Amino acid sequence: MSSAFVDSWDGVPTALQPVAPMTGPFPTEPFLTAWRRHRPSPSTETPIAVTATGAVPLWIDRGVVRLSGEADLTDYHSPLGVSLDECMSSVAERFSGADFSFDSLPVEALEPLASALAASDVISTSRTHDATLNVDLPADHETWLGALPKKRRHELRRKRRRFIDALGEPLLQRRTDREAFEAFIAMHRSSQEDKGRFMTDDMERFFWGLITDANAAVDLLTVAGSPVAAAFGFVDTDALYLYNSAYDEHTSDASPGIVLLVLMIERSIDEGLKRFDFLKGDEQYKYRLGAVDRPLAVLEGTFP
Repeated sequence: MSSAFVDSWDGVPTALQPVAPMTGPFPTEPFLTAWRRHRPSPSTETPIAVTATGAVPLWIDRGVVRLSGEADLTDYHSPLGVSLDECMSSVAERFSGADFSFDSLPVEALEPLASALAASDVISTSRTHDATLNVDLPADHETWLGALPKKRRHELRRKRRRFIDALGEPLLQRRTDREAFEAFIAMHRSSQEDKGRFMTDDMERFFWGLITDANAAVDLLTVAGSPVAAAFGFVDTDALYLYNSAYDEHTSDASPGIVLLVLMIERSIDEGLKRFDFLKGDEQYKYRLGAVDRPLAVLEGTFP
């Protein structure tokens, strides 16, 4: 198969996998198809450069060549396959004179992409522009807790006891039904911060599309059948990717958001997952739960 551009994932060999490991659904067909269907305008150009050994999904955003998926919604970008030279040669030829900006690249994707550009005499520069936050999961709960500072361990146990005393025993369920989804949306929109304004009707349709088309799920925390917190994300054989979350602000004194995350981390350990990925965002609670930065880079330049 020679290098070509296709407009549909039907033309991409299904065996091609993301260059960067542990990038979840974001570089793959289900997520990017849902993004294309629900987010850009109908006129947006999203060609895919493809060969038998590599594929690079693109997004032409006001004349700038990007990797498919908005940076605010696509936590990882990564080309697919084992060889990108032919793909990037075709991209450089087709978009001669255009600027490019490839964001949200883990180092495992940055290096082969930069190398493929250099092979086509394309000069690029890279810089760190963001990070995701990750917890490498051990084999048991106590090892995870033991890695946290003593003060933090005591605080998590105290918040868990206070939650039970105030509200009752929590139940965590991973669900994909409309009722659980609407509970998540309602709690999200009830937020008094920017979070509430984020969940527009268009964004709600995008999130529901991620459930129906990209294997997303809602982790719903309830007490006696009533929702108190929810997380929206993805799970694969290696990791859980926490895409968004919300809680009932009427129960905020009981720390439902923290209890939700602790239970999700413990369940991830029980399921044998290797990583709990908080994705982008440098909120302090992520670090307090043991997360560390995974730097992301942007690769920029102009095609000659």
